[in-house]
Amino acid sequence: MHRRAALIALVVCALIAGCGSRLTSEQRAALAVPQGGGSGVQEGTAPVEEGGVPGSEGTAGQPGANNPGQPNKQPNPPGSIAGGCQGTGGATDKGVTAGEITIANISDISGPVPGLFQAAQQGTKAFVEYFNATQGAICGRKLKLVSFDSRTDSGGDQQATAQACEQAFAMVGSMSGFDQGGGPAASACGIPDLRASTVTVQRQRTPVSFGVASNVVNLVSSAYPDLIKSSFPNAAGAASFLYLNVDASSQNARSMQKAAEQRGLKFVYTQAIDIADVNYAPYVAKLKETGAKIVYWMGSAQYAVRLQQAMRQQGFTPEAFITDPSAYDAQYVRQGGAAVDGTVVYTNGGLFEENNAQVALYKQWLGRVAPGAAPSYFGMFAWAAARLFVQLAAKIGPQLTRKAMLDQVRGVHDFTAEGMVAPQDVGGKRTSACMSLVRLKGGTWSRLAPASGYSCGALIDTGVGG
Repeated sequence: MHRRAALIALVVCALIAGCGSRLTSEQRAALAVPQGGGSGVQEGTAPVEEGGVPGSEGTAGQPGANNPGQPNKQPNPPGSIAGGCQGTGGATDKGVTAGEITIANISDISGPVPGLFQAAQQGTKAFVEYFNATQGAICGRKLKLVSFDSRTDSGGDQQATAQACEQAFAMVGSMSGFDQGGGPAASACGIPDLRASTVTVQRQRTPVSFGVASNVVNLVSSAYPDLIKSSFPNAAGAASFLYLNVDASSQNARSMQKAAEQRGLKFVYTQAIDIADVNYAPYVAKLKETGAKIVYWMGSAQYAVRLQQAMRQQGFTPEAFITDPSAYDAQYVRQGGAAVDGTVVYTNGGLFEENNAQVALYKQWLGRVAPGAAPSYFGMFAWAAARLFVQLAAKIGPQLTRKAMLDQVRGVHDFTAEGMVAPQDVGGKRTSACMSLVRLKGGTWSRLAPASGYSCGALIDTGVGG
């Protein structure tokens, strides 16, 4: 039970890192993430077809929506993502007709952590609605989205992937905490799998699966420790690393610490914490005893809150408390309050507070499909995955096939979704070399470093988890 719960927690935070046991109510509460708005997905792996924006031709509920053999006749608007793709090739592969391309999203909606990756499903849906309403069609074909719930379970991911193989042309924007489950099925049917991110080594090694957030455990950008050193020069000689005590979190923590050490940071304290441990006071006492000035955390944002609350109770304030993009979220701020003020997050995605045109589009259409939902790192990369899919499909042209799509994906090595995210080596399956830091101050996130854009470094192969 402890390992299963901890792995779920890690997935939320470590992207950048036998089921059936039940979580305690206390662990469930600690792991719970906001589900946001939107229609949601029914429990199980039954698909839920996503509707269109009123007034958009060819989307669900509109004229021609139930006639997939009828290609869209309207010209694409100037500047359309798929503007260069003309004509139609008819039914060229599974999930493709003259008028539609069916894509599937498989994400964790139900399970021990309700709504764990609902943001990825919402981000994919938001892009589909945006494209169908404003961008025309891909060689006469609109997008049709079917959504599955992988149930935070490897078996659920496997079952949903098997259904997607039969119903859809490709999987787009998916996120599952146990994504190793669907890897063999995806590989066997040859379905292109453009995920928001891959979270297990098994899925990263699946030939047809690609993370648009192209992070892998053993490759760490030197920009990550270099930004910390330059932002907190007086603390670089007294760093610490605390993490949840399971294999996956241990691998990510050891890899990141090893990269930081290679770049000159010195660690005075490293500690694994069991998922069931509710008393963080001894760890804070050790931080004080060793004189730690930087505290790295590898674990869910909810457990980061627990650690910071214990630090506050003992009057311990390091120069920097550093964690991953899962904490860059409104729920983290609400849950932690004053205790989490000062948190520093590293990210390779756009900042929601800045003037980024593609991030603004994502936020706008997220508000339409899921009123009240907050933008998130996972939703942003799901949107980016859908955008990349459309660009590649348009490049292929009318004769759209799974093989042609996979060939195109393998050639993508510098994808930014029009500046929405740092350059991602999607086809090469290599961690992004670029990142930035944001800091929470007075309940508001703002850029810490660099002054604009991203800082890019060399990839350090730590040999951990590779």
